[in-house]
Amino acid sequence: MINKNYGVIRMEKVVIERKRNTPVRLECDVLVAGGGTAGIVAALAAARNGAKTVVIDRYGYLGGTMLNGAGPLHSFFNLYKAFPGAEKTQVVKGIPQEIIDRMIEAGGSFGHVEQEKGYSYDSTVTLIDWEIFKGVIFDMMCEAGVKLLLHTLIVDTIKEGNKVKGVIIESKSGREAVLANIVIDATGDADVAYKAGVKCINTYPDGHVGMPFGMANVNIKKAVSYFEDNDMITQIAYAKKGDCDDNIIRVGFNLKKIPAIREYMEKHGMFGPLSVSFHENDMSFINCTNIKPLDALDVEEITRAEIELRKQVVEMSKLFKKYIPGFENAYISWTPIHFGVRRTRIVECEHDITIDEIVNAKRFDDEVAVYGFHDCAPRIMIKNAGVYGIPYRALLPKGVENLLVAGRLISSDWEAHMSTRNTVSCMVQGQAVGTAAALCTKTGVSPRMLDVKLLQKTLKEQGVYFG
Repeated sequence: MINKNYGVIRMEKVVIERKRNTPVRLECDVLVAGGGTAGIVAALAAARNGAKTVVIDRYGYLGGTMLNGAGPLHSFFNLYKAFPGAEKTQVVKGIPQEIIDRMIEAGGSFGHVEQEKGYSYDSTVTLIDWEIFKGVIFDMMCEAGVKLLLHTLIVDTIKEGNKVKGVIIESKSGREAVLANIVIDATGDADVAYKAGVKCINTYPDGHVGMPFGMANVNIKKAVSYFEDNDMITQIAYAKKGDCDDNIIRVGFNLKKIPAIREYMEKHGMFGPLSVSFHENDMSFINCTNIKPLDALDVEEITRAEIELRKQVVEMSKLFKKYIPGFENAYISWTPIHFGVRRTRIVECEHDITIDEIVNAKRFDDEVAVYGFHDCAPRIMIKNAGVYGIPYRALLPKGVENLLVAGRLISSDWEAHMSTRNTVSCMVQGQAVGTAAALCTKTGVSPRMLDVKLLQKTLKEQGVYFG
C-alpha cells in the first residue's frame, strides 16, 4: 500500500528486526545530544560545573550552524543603533563571550564590530573564522574534560517510564548505548525529545532552507564600489584585515536591482544577499539561495533540496561573474556540508515564548538568560532597544523527566522563532541548560525540581547577564 504525505510517496511495508542486546559504551552525568551552536556551550557549562559530560555529534567537528550556515553571529548586543539615544548594552556574556575572546586571541575574530549601514537590523556584527574555530573549540572541550563522540548518529532514546536515561547511537563502532543522568537535546530537529515521545510540532510547510556559499578571488573593493554607485548596499561593516587595504567584512546588497539576476532570484524566492568577508579577496559567505516549502525531516525531500540548492549556487555564481564588477575571476570556494535549516520540529515545553513577549521586552521570574535581537528587524524589533527574558520553563519539555532542550527547537510561533533560533540566543540557552543539568546531578534532583534561584545565582556568578 502507498501512503502519500506532503507529495512524497511512502511505502507501508515493514521489516521485523530481531531482538538485540545493545552494549553500553559510556555512562555519564550529562549527555549533550548535538555539538552545534547550543550544544557546545551546554557541554562547557556542564563540565565546568563538575558534571561528567559527553557530547555526541554527527559531523567531524563542533559548531553546527555557526560554521555550516550562519555568517555573522546575531547578536551579543541590544539593537541600540536603531533607537537614537539608547544605551549600548552587551546582553550576552558568559561562555559565549569567552569563546569570542579565545577566537580573537587565536586570530579568528575581529570581535564585535559596529555596522555602519543597516544597523536597524543588527547594530553589531561578530565574525569568526570557521577553520580556526574548529581548533579553538576542541581545545576548550579538552580543557573542560568533555568526552566527544563524533561521526555518531543518535537513532533512539532510552526511557524508563517517563524518565529519559540515555540514547542509542550508531557509528563505525556499531550500535551502542550511552547512559546519562540528564540529557540535553540540542540537535536542532528535536531528535531526542521526539524519540522520547515528547509532543512536538512539525512546522512544515512554514519553514524554508538555503545554502550559503563562498567565492574566492573577488575584488571586494571593486564590487562594493559598484554596489555603492548603484545604491544597492543594505548593510556594511568594516574592520582591518591585516596589512591589506580591503577592510570590508560585511556587506548586504540588493541584487534585484540587476534585471537579469532579479528574474532568477524571484523565480526561486531568493533574498539579499547578505555576505561576509574575513580575508582579503574572499567573499567567504554569501546567503541568498532558497527553497520553500520543504519538509527537512524527510530524507527524499532533504535529498531534493541538496541537489536543487547546489544547482542554485552554481547558477548564482555564474550570474555574479557575468554581471558584477569584481567577480570576473572569482570561483566557488566553499559550500556547507549540509544546507541551512531554520525550523523543523518544535518541542512542547512548559512555556512557549510568544512574539508579544519578545517585542514588549517581557521579563520572567524564572528567566535564565536575556536576548535582544530579532531576525525580522527593523520590521519587528524589541521596544526601546530592550531585551526579553528566556524563562527556564521554555527549556523544560512537558511530560518527560531528565530532559532539557535548547536551540532552534523552541518557540512554536514563527515570528517568535525568528528571534529565539538565532545563533547567540542558542548559545546563551546552552549555558543555561548545561549549568542546570550539572546542578541537577550535583543536587540529585530532576530538571523539573531544580531550584531556579540556585540556577540563576550560579549563572550570574559565571558571567551571564541579566540586566
